[in-house]
Amino acid sequence: MSGFGKTLRLSKILNPNDNRAVVVAADHGMMLGSIRGVMDLEKTVRSVIKGGADAILLSPGQAARLSHLFHGRKSALLFRGDWTNAFRDKTYTLPARSIKHVAVANAKDAVALGASGIVTYFFVGYGEDEDEARDFELVSIFARECDKVGLPFIVEPIPMGERVTGANFADLVGISIRMMVEAGADAIKAPYTGDVESFRRITKAAGVPVLILGGAKAKTMRDALEVVNEALEAGAAGVVFGRQVIQAPNPTLVVKAIRAVVHEGKSVREVVSKVWAGPIILRVVEKNCTGCRICEIACSFSHEEAYAPAKARLHVDFAWPNRYKPVVCTLCGLCVKACNTGALTFHPELGCLQLMEEKCDMCGNCAEACPIHIIKFDKKKGLPQICDMCNGAPECVEWCPQGALELVEHKTS
Repeated sequence: MSGFGKTLRLSKILNPNDNRAVVVAADHGMMLGSIRGVMDLEKTVRSVIKGGADAILLSPGQAARLSHLFHGRKSALLFRGDWTNAFRDKTYTLPARSIKHVAVANAKDAVALGASGIVTYFFVGYGEDEDEARDFELVSIFARECDKVGLPFIVEPIPMGERVTGANFADLVGISIRMMVEAGADAIKAPYTGDVESFRRITKAAGVPVLILGGAKAKTMRDALEVVNEALEAGAAGVVFGRQVIQAPNPTLVVKAIRAVVHEGKSVREVVSKVWAGPIILRVVEKNCTGCRICEIACSFSHEEAYAPAKARLHVDFAWPNRYKPVVCTLCGLCVKACNTGALTFHPELGCLQLMEEKCDMCGNCAEACPIHIIKFDKKKGLPQICDMCNGAPECVEWCPQGALELVEHKTS
């Protein structure tokens, strides 16, 4: 990287305190048309800025139209310098017949709008080498222009085309990142390879900040944040999220959640767990249960560090012909009444069960008193296995893919 201008502008994207960034891509309209989240883009961008995004990526037209939103704000403006039809699959009105990729602006255009950086794609995996060469030439031109005006150049290398397979994807990510660094990229935003070790090798060899792409909208916030957490562990400098943020009901809350992991060092569990002010209880949505038993696995691993459904503090019953029902602690209190030593009590705020191990005399009365056989007695440890609702953040609820379990306020009369 050359020039004080690049250094200054890059510091507006990457937080100087930790050299990490939370970037939100809102340039989808130029590539995909009027998808949800970009219809009222000004409203979306305002919400993203409120959440504390370090930078927001916009198309040239929207960067000009919405530049006033960045006046005096902490969020930096990133400028999309190219266009492609590569992401228009058969679900769109006009699916792409072949991948096309062209420049639509230059570094001077970005500087004129006050942008802190310019972003372009680089595709590797084309069927024809001439297409890859043309992309490389386009990237090289952008790199030289950015050097002249002191603008950080961020490249998005993506394996795309008929020569990309599941077996070579991770290697292609690594190769394309290295190619872009050699061409003059100051930072990279790239797909996550799927595992920590392969991505760690990539970030270590890159020599420039590497941000991971959030990709398609994840099913749950926890899924998205788990990927972020893995990437940071592998040496990523942050994340770039698009639809996961702009199509969320409340983009502000999503950005704050991502910031908590990236900048504040919070665990995914801390971020996704709701803070409850009063008693809580597990509620079963029986119609949603498919019998996958992931809840049992999550529970057993959380409490016993073993994938052993038999050790879970809940179980899934099967009723013929095809009906499943999770059976969870109902907080009936019979176990508490059966405990002669006061080892079992209710949590004073959350209302769930809690065990004081030092008071337990291993009598097993609590397990015998449980009418739905949720409580089991661990003879090896000499302690009952109770549902303590994971101290307010039940793993069974977090990991249930169908929403068959919910944590709700326990209204007692």
